[in-house]
Amino acid sequence: MITKRITVLTAVFSILLMIFAAGNICAEISGTMDLVKMLTSQLGVTEPQATGGAGSLFDMAKGMLSEADYGQVASAIPGIGDLIKAAPAVSESTAGATDSMAGLTKGLGSISTAMDSANKFAAVYDQFEQLGLDTEMVSQFIPVLLSFAESAGGESVVNILKSVWQ
Repeated sequence: MITKRITVLTAVFSILLMIFAAGNICAEISGTMDLVKMLTSQLGVTEPQATGGAGSLFDMAKGMLSEADYGQVASAIPGIGDLIKAAPAVSESTAGATDSMAGLTKGLGSISTAMDSANKFAAVYDQFEQLGLDTEMVSQFIPVLLSFAESAGGESVVNILKSVWQ
């Protein structure tokens, strides 16, 4: 009798767990699609361009933020990992050039800071070009992403992303 109850409780628990997991997955997909719709409607880009462009900028942010700050952004932006996966890989020539410049300017104070700023967008520009987007589109994506981030995570998440993108 006890074994039957345990089996039934285990089955019920498993079903509830699957429902909860499916709900979270649906929420992430819905949130990602909301962002993609915002980008496509406001900027006139295709869905692959929207997902890849957003992913490029979020990947840049991930690489520049502390683990705690990125964790806050990731918990607020549903499906951010899928967006990052949609970003094209940075071309070898761009990756090599930014690494070389970082090595040359190391220890040069404000010159190094200026080069770091230019380098951080070099990879994003490369990725946007691979998506068939002009590099000027980066500056058009950022306000849309910040608006979405504000609605999803509030002012603190926006400020974290602004620290990277502006």
